[in-house]
Amino acid sequence: MKKIIAKEVNPSHVDFSFYFDDDGLKGVGGENCGVYIVPADRRRYSGFNLDEYECIKWQAESIIDGFYEVSNKWTNIYANYKEVMEDNGIPYNSRKCHLLKKWAEYANPYDTSYIAEFLTITTGEEWAVEAFRGYFQGDCCDVVYCVNRYTPEHINEIGKFWLGCGTEFCIEDCHGYYVPDNIRWEEGETLRKYLADCYGCKPEELEIYLYDGEHVVTDYRIMD
Repeated sequence: MKKIIAKEVNPSHVDFSFYFDDDGLKGVGGENCGVYIVPADRRRYSGFNLDEYECIKWQAESIIDGFYEVSNKWTNIYANYKEVMEDNGIPYNSRKCHLLKKWAEYANPYDTSYIAEFLTITTGEEWAVEAFRGYFQGDCCDVVYCVNRYTPEHINEIGKFWLGCGTEFCIEDCHGYYVPDNIRWEEGETLRKYLADCYGCKPEELEIYLYDGEHVVTDYRIMD
């Protein structure tokens, strides 16, 4: 039986940007599809969907300020909580207003966990945050996502790939098959099954060549 060839790409040539060139990970991809990658140090590191995230953060800050004004009877701008919500594009209902009122008393809109709470209230679906660390000091980020739209495995891929913690395989001359580092390091049937699932074949149909360094020519070793 002719084998399907999967070759690991030279680590210095791996480009994860293609993984994130996907509208399915953005708000335009559908309701609650946006994934927000927020770097710990935004002065040094870039993020993903940050323009969209900033709009959500601004909305959260406006709710906090508006609710504070109403609770302190500063009625020169808003007469009630309903006006605050509707002015910030949040459809009013009593349950949502009650939850936002409680949230606004303690929330810090600069903390991703509070933004996840805010999105849980405003969208009616659960949102969460996962933290990831890369290989270098300060190389870390938070991933804010809707629990009902993404599995833990998918979020693990997103966080790791954003920080470069993975590798790429070329299968039958087609690049873009990305693998998290923990699966690559384990090798064996775990890696074989992962690549087979990505490509859409049976594990036994794959012959996997692992990158083994650069000498006169690129060296590979066939994985057992």
